[in-house]
Amino acid sequence: MFLGLFLLVLVIKEIIDFYLDIRNLKYALSHKEVPDIFKDIITDEDFKKSQSYLKDRVIFNLWSKAFDFIFTLLFIFILYPYIEKFVLSITSSFILQGLLFFGIFGLINLIISIPFDLYYNFVIENKYGFNTMTPKIFILDLIKSIILSIILGTPILSILLYIIKSDPNFWWKFALVIIVFEIIMVYIYPILIAPIFNKFTPLEDEDLRKKIVDLAKRVGFNIKQVFVMDASKRTRKQNAYFTGFGKSKRVVLYDTLLSYPQEEILAIFAHELGHYKKRHITISMLTSIIFYVFYIYITFIIFKFAPISKYFGVQKEFTLLTYAFIFVSSLFYFLTPLVNLLSRKMEYSADRFSAELIGTPYPLINTLKRLAKENLSNLYPDPLYRTWYYSHPTPSERIYYLLTLEREGKNENNNSSN
Repeated sequence: MFLGLFLLVLVIKEIIDFYLDIRNLKYALSHKEVPDIFKDIITDEDFKKSQSYLKDRVIFNLWSKAFDFIFTLLFIFILYPYIEKFVLSITSSFILQGLLFFGIFGLINLIISIPFDLYYNFVIENKYGFNTMTPKIFILDLIKSIILSIILGTPILSILLYIIKSDPNFWWKFALVIIVFEIIMVYIYPILIAPIFNKFTPLEDEDLRKKIVDLAKRVGFNIKQVFVMDASKRTRKQNAYFTGFGKSKRVVLYDTLLSYPQEEILAIFAHELGHYKKRHITISMLTSIIFYVFYIYITFIIFKFAPISKYFGVQKEFTLLTYAFIFVSSLFYFLTPLVNLLSRKMEYSADRFSAELIGTPYPLINTLKRLAKENLSNLYPDPLYRTWYYSHPTPSERIYYLLTLEREGKNENNNSSN
């Protein structure tokens, strides 16, 4: 019975995933005109290009997901049992067995993923003028990622393996270690890890820097430095973000964003500032902690009581736990809409904060239009796909929301003057 349920959940997840991708593409391609809200900036040629970009990405994703599913089944029925037997024949140390097991799995997974990464970056992204990454940067990123995974992964995985082996009721200790590790990563990522892949330099535009610092001070947020990241060595897409906590906290602008008018950059910054002032970062972290605890507990229950060994021919705790994680991750896929619903509400709140702090929504509206044009965004996402997968409202939804705020503000001013 468990085997049937295990496979049924995996298959249903994949069917829904495929269905939503195809549905989204059909819905987008069924529209032939630029939405009215974007007609002042997006041409018919831009619109056709964005639809072509969507089509290429969806087709790529369908093939990629199909291969992933095939390899998942291959791992489940053949490779995991084989790898387990192989590592057992090499060493009697449980921790070394576990490290080798996950190391071999990670290596195979990496080898499988490389052709897809190469095609996506150097074919699809190249075709639409986004990719600026050279083969050398791709290889260096790959090497750095492997080294970093070994340096960070080996000690944390060793601790988890020790906990699994030494405590039959390990789930809460397992969850505690994962949570502590995630919190530490939030602190060290901006100052130790991100600089491995990108160069961060102080913003040279003193006028813009001063405006950003002053804007933050208006809401009691002290910022000593604004950094520019050399994103252009990999992509032409634009972004800006806050990262870190405490002394590691910093504001980062993509260098690709610096061509924007100052008022639009400030509107983007004010949006990110809104996430901090509205405590969205704290809420997200607490939500993640609750999610991790619940996820790990359910995985532990499956690990403890499901007849995994009987159906798949594996025996070691780390292998049994891998099967349990696969099953539970497929179950939790169905919670995706709820997680994204919370995220979208936070984005609306941050948009409102930006409009109120700047004093007008139009710089952010102009930015959203510009980003939609330059990033070839899908202007007609399918409603169900959007509900399931979008962590942000669509550009259209955000713009209409901001315009509604503007109208409400004018009505309030008129009523107060009367």
